[in-house]
Order: sequence, then C-alpha cells, then structure tokens
Amino acid sequence: MFNKWFGASAAKEFGSQMATLLIQRNAEEQQKQARAKSARKGEKRFEATLSTIEKRIAEFKVKNRLNIYSKAQLGSTFKFALLDNGFEQEDAERLTTWLLLKCG
Repeated sequence: MFNKWFGASAAKEFGSQMATLLIQRNAEEQQKQARAKSARKGEKRFEATLSTIEKRIAEFKVKNRLNIYSKAQLGSTFKFALLDNGFEQEDAERLTTWLLLKCG
C-alpha cells in the first residue's frame, strides 16, 4: 500500500516532460525574438504550448491517479527543471502553480 502511495515516478517523469516542452519552446522563442517583428506571435506560440500541455495533462490523468505526494513530486520536478534552465523564479512558480491547478 505504501509503495503505491509513495510511487511517484510516473508523476516525476511527467513533470520533467512538461518542463522540457516549455524549455524547448523558450529556447525557440529566444532565437525567434532576435528575428521576429512582433511579440504577438510569441504570445500565441506560448498559448499553443500551454494548450498542448493541458491536453497531455488530461491524457496523463486518465492513466494515473495523483495523490498529494505525487502532485508535490510532479510540481517540484517541473519547477526545478525550469529554474535549472534559466527561467526566472517568479515565472517558474507561476507556471508550476498553473500546472498543479490543471492537474487538480
């Protein structure tokens, strides 16, 4: 029973995957900002990335049941992956809160 409760490897992996998705989008956006004429396109691409993450959250929730421990592990993995890859503290916290609310 405890093994199932504390088994958060799927949640950690999912958090890592979602962070990687945002990190890749951020890297692409930084390259495009040097060439881009409009910040609106960047905002639309960011919204599209969040929409993709929402779809993946829905798929993940169908296959995996998240308890409070696994949600904490998911959020922690996600947040620190963003911080380790250059996201500002405030942005990482805002995105982590958004992710955890969507995982609800």
